[in-house]
Order: sequence, then structure tokens, then C-alpha cells
Amino acid sequence: MTNDILLVLIAFGTSTLTAITGVGGGMLLIALIPGFLPAAAIVPVHGAVQLVSNTSRAFFGWRFMRLELVSGFIGGACLGGIAAAGITQHINLEYSPLFIAAYILYNLWGPPLKLEIPGAGEFVVIGALQTGLSMIVGATGPMGQAALLRRGLQRDAQVVTAAVMMTFTHLIKIILFAILGFSFVAYWQIIAGMSLGVIAGAWLGTHIRYRIPEAPFKTFLRWLLTLLAVRMIYITFA
Repeated sequence: MTNDILLVLIAFGTSTLTAITGVGGGMLLIALIPGFLPAAAIVPVHGAVQLVSNTSRAFFGWRFMRLELVSGFIGGACLGGIAAAGITQHINLEYSPLFIAAYILYNLWGPPLKLEIPGAGEFVVIGALQTGLSMIVGATGPMGQAALLRRGLQRDAQVVTAAVMMTFTHLIKIILFAILGFSFVAYWQIIAGMSLGVIAGAWLGTHIRYRIPEAPFKTFLRWLLTLLAVRMIYITFA
């Protein structure tokens, strides 16, 4: 029971973070989940909760949505998700925290992945890669964020448009996991509790977005995620 309450509070906090900065909350959430859930349930449960989180964040800021940037992304997301579903069947999910930790550390300290493809094709490719990788490592929001930043979107438009993209990524992902046989019903209570947490966090973060300075917040998040990635590696081998 204590673990369930902690997960709800974590979901609330990470959703608030993402609503403020537009990035980092989903990655922080999946970095904190190992130890609370079986390894095979981490990515599917995270996806279900993040679907609610991103949908609510998009809803609370719908007037800032740049829907014209999302259409190509959706097509790519469908293709990438289906392709990754076949690979996921052959991966030992007990080691999924290692994949997640490696992905987090690369995003924090590795060279940025640049996909400078002209026209709408860029978001087709990003949709495929982001959704495909999400089937394995769970949180892939920074990939789409980088493309939105290059377009010079204002903070509200960036946060909300990224939320719409991740909504489709997680929707496709949970449909595919259900087809592959994962039982979301077995985890419905914790998913429901965490979903309430992320909705409350999305509402709060939307309303305090401009009261929180970004730079020191992101520096703190960078080092916190690094420590949590190391923790995941330790948990896997312990």
C-alpha cells in the first residue's frame, strides 16, 4: 500500500515537472519505477500512465497546439510501433532497466541526435523512431522536443505540441502491448491511481509554468536522472 501511494506521488511530481518544462518528467518517472514494479511491467504501465499525462497536458493547453506539425508524426509512429513490437517479443524484459538506463545516460551526456530532414518528412522519421524506441525504453520525448526547439516555438506551444506527439506514441504502444499479451487489467489500480496523480500534476504545472525558472531546474534534473540511471543498473545486477 505504501509503495502504491509513493508511485501516485511520484506520478504527480513528474507530471508537474513536464507541464512546466515540457521535458524530463516521463524519463524521471520511468527511472523511478524500477523496484516498485516487475521489470516486464515497467514500460507498459509507464505507457498507460503517460498516455493520461500527455492527454491531460494537451487538453489543459489546447489553444497553443500546433497540430500541423503532428500529422506526419502520427503516420511514422504507427509504422515504428509495429516494427518495434516484433523486436520486443524477442527481448528479455528482465533486463529492460538496463536499456532504459543506457538511453537516459545517452540523452543526458551523449551528442544530440539531429534529424535535419526537409519538410514534413522529418516528423515522419521522428514519429517512427520515437514510438519504436518507446516500446523498449519507455520515455523518448526528448527526440521530438529537439525538432520542436529548432522551429523556435514558444514555451507553451512547445510543451503542448510535444504532449500531443507523445499521446499518440503511448496510445500506439499500449495497444501493441495489449496485442502482445500484456495484462493491463492486472495493474488497473496502480494505473488508475497514478493517472489521477498525473492529471493533477498537469493542471498544477500548467498554472505555475512561468513562475518556475527553467535553467536551475533543468540542471538539477540532469544530475538526478544520472543518479537514477545508475540506480537502475545497480538494481538489475543486485
